[in-house]
Amino acid sequence: MPTPTGVGTDELRRANLRAILQTVHTRGPTTRAVLTRQLGLNRSTIGALTGELQSLELVSEETSAVGGRSGRPSHLVVPREDNVVVAVDVGVDRIAVALVGLGGEVLHRRDRGHQRGEHDVDHVVEAIAQMVEEILAAAADHPVRCLGVGVAVPGAVRAVDGLVRFAPNLGWVEVPFTDLLAERLDRPVATGNDADLGVLAEHVRGAAVGFTEVAYLSASVGIGGGFLVGGRPLAGARGYAGEVGHMQVDTEGPVCRCGAVGCWETKVGENVLLRLAGRLPGGGPRAVAEVIHAASAGEARAAEAVADVADWCGVGLRAIANLFDPEVVVLGGSLAQVWRAAEDRVREAMSRSTMMPRDDVLVRAGQLGGDSPLIGAAELAFMPVLDHPQAVPQPA
Repeated sequence: MPTPTGVGTDELRRANLRAILQTVHTRGPTTRAVLTRQLGLNRSTIGALTGELQSLELVSEETSAVGGRSGRPSHLVVPREDNVVVAVDVGVDRIAVALVGLGGEVLHRRDRGHQRGEHDVDHVVEAIAQMVEEILAAAADHPVRCLGVGVAVPGAVRAVDGLVRFAPNLGWVEVPFTDLLAERLDRPVATGNDADLGVLAEHVRGAAVGFTEVAYLSASVGIGGGFLVGGRPLAGARGYAGEVGHMQVDTEGPVCRCGAVGCWETKVGENVLLRLAGRLPGGGPRAVAEVIHAASAGEARAAEAVADVADWCGVGLRAIANLFDPEVVVLGGSLAQVWRAAEDRVREAMSRSTMMPRDDVLVRAGQLGGDSPLIGAAELAFMPVLDHPQAVPQPA
């Protein structure tokens, strides 16, 4: 890593500490020799920096021979998993809570289902708080240092204070959810849009590792979009960027719940597929999988439904590719299910342009499945410590 110019010694030290901690957090145990090569620092500097991270109780060091060979042992820098965050995913049909250690391993998890539809925010806050308390109690046998709480919400979240501006699947408008949960837990809480956190998770630990221009698109009742541009999240002026579900794709389409006509989510949402296939809406991923299975088994109506949704999926992906020119598009939710079932059809629809066919875009199903927002919420909670390791709360 080249030495930054125009910065002081303290800032440079902080940057190097951050680089080491982020490396072992995302890549796991890493030798000092590898850190020396990757960061462009000398061995004594790496030794001093890892020693400081050890004193902060963020990493430990293990000694082992490289590849079993004799000679100088390798010093392995290991993230300490007793530094944890609590990750929360407020889904349309469940709440998932996980205790995640530094390094990314999920140590404990709780899931609680709830009915799709509107939910009173106070009830949701109380349910989350009880689950957080349960999961921290489950770790009581092995004392941990909780560094924060990160939450994924299916809605537009204001960046400055975590206010949920609009979450139609929960029935929330202008809800101070983050403040309410932080007050109930008496802990710092960071909240983000589920798709924004989904792209973060897939970038750090999933299908978008190694890419800097990424589009993440996930569908359930609606469609969420999260984007990385130059390796950085695309947030917009107030944090609301990525509402691709309300991109118009059909000027003669149905009226969307947002009031506009022909929004993308009216053509490819999971309930659209279920209704086209003659099923009741609201069945979630299992019902979508059943329709796809029925289509592959020869049921004509199911096959027509999958084909129609695949076509509109391709139309929307072509627009996304034209707007953002990503290296990779990662799909989640029912979009991933349709992609796996009808990739060729989606690709054909993406390429229906004589001016700019988009068959050069890499499209992948997410590697983290439905847990992308949950893992992203953990990464959100870790950000303050990864950005400024010296500010970590000192052990009691």
